Amino acid sequence: MSAVSWLLVVVGTYMVLLLVIGAIGYTRTKATAEDYYLAGRGLGTIVLAGTLIATYASMWTFLGAVGGNYRIGLSFVSMMLLWNILWPLMYWFIGTKVWLLGKKYGYITYSELINDYYDSKGLGIIASLIGILALLPYIAVQLMGGGIAVQTFTHGSVSFAAGVTVTFIFMVLVIAVAGSKSVVWTDTFQGIFFLVVLIGLAWYAIHLGGGLDRVFEKVSQSHPKLLKPSKIGFGLWIGYIFTWGYAILLPHMFQRLMMAKNPKTLSKVTVLASILSGWVQTMPVFLIAMACLILIPGLKGKATDSLTIMFATKYLSSFMAAVVVGGAFAAGTSTLNSQLLTSSSLVLRDLIESPSGKRLSPEKETFYGRLIVLLLGAIVLIIALSRPGLIVPISTAGVAICISGYMYPLLGVVMWPRANKFSAYASMITAGTVSILTWLAWPFPLKIYNVLWGLISGGVIFIIINILSPKPPREKIEKFYEIAKY
Repeated sequence: MSAVSWLLVVVGTYMVLLLVIGAIGYTRTKATAEDYYLAGRGLGTIVLAGTLIATYASMWTFLGAVGGNYRIGLSFVSMMLLWNILWPLMYWFIGTKVWLLGKKYGYITYSELINDYYDSKGLGIIASLIGILALLPYIAVQLMGGGIAVQTFTHGSVSFAAGVTVTFIFMVLVIAVAGSKSVVWTDTFQGIFFLVVLIGLAWYAIHLGGGLDRVFEKVSQSHPKLLKPSKIGFGLWIGYIFTWGYAILLPHMFQRLMMAKNPKTLSKVTVLASILSGWVQTMPVFLIAMACLILIPGLKGKATDSLTIMFATKYLSSFMAAVVVGGAFAAGTSTLNSQLLTSSSLVLRDLIESPSGKRLSPEKETFYGRLIVLLLGAIVLIIALSRPGLIVPISTAGVAICISGYMYPLLGVVMWPRANKFSAYASMITAGTVSILTWLAWPFPLKIYNVLWGLISGGVIFIIINILSPKPPREKIEKFYEIAKY
């Protein structure tokens, strides 16, 4: 069979499996926002850890991070190790309080939580706009990865645009119909699948390179700078760690804080996610890149985003290479589905329902949620087809805007009773604006990543205004802090 035929068989079989899982989820999803967006707040340890890992790891990991390690080396893998351990710890740090508040007061989004705490609908609107601004480019990256994988595997027989479009049609169909129960179940399946593929690829790549010692000996001779921790400056290095280490603040990750069955589940998930994300995911990515420096030398720029698939097509049979493409799809679609579903909730609940003060009926809410998934998906498709640049920088710089803007209003809710809406508004707007300016207008001044400029400026404003402003009413503090004690 030809490579294209094997691709159709493997990816087709994979998609049928996801559709079956999605159909089962559809039959078990009630026509309520809690069921559609939060899987009924009833996930156990394995499924919650599975959806978190699969949602967090994306085409960014399977394609972009392999390329990043190939270009940058030790500096990149050191960042990955730190942020892949930091985000599960953040999950534990804020997770229980957010879960308790969400369960008690019915919150589904970040904006609903801070709207209620700060008694201001406008703050949630700004937060939702920032969240959508961060997520749309990130979602586009998943579609871009699908296009890159298919184009590379078929040596151009199937175009980048065709690969992007097929990925879009399939995943939007599953998300629009099924909702979060199908998403978390398919996430768990896809997470296991792409981790197995990554581990298998890493083992085989190292084997072809002559073993672990031989690979690193060759890399130290041909690319000595890649094995030194100075390939990128400290300001960019620490900025990447802060961005992805605080990724739990991203809307689609934050929503998963409220999906757990109970607080004990959150503690178990923290331990499991630290192992799976910190080590099981990170090390294979690094080893594939190091081996490919020997096996596929000389790649530059955007070409490095295709490295994983290049290796598979060059050194594996057509069938096994098609399985690797399936792994890439698993990495991308397991993130895309969560991001697109969450973006729908931001538009519907935070930008349409909340400002009007009226909630739609459960049936209408799920109907319009599905319609918004389709509309947002079309926007993302347009972005992806333009293929704006490297996967890693596109995702990270946009995510940094959301991280810096969301940080301080949330800290006020969970750990600083003195926080008020004036400081929340000021910090969110300042941090978000500064992050945008230091990305697009004045890229990374002093070689410091935009998230740090946003966090510094937003933090200073937040502290100053809170100190100078009166404390919130006692009843407001008690409403949020008594229930959140644990």
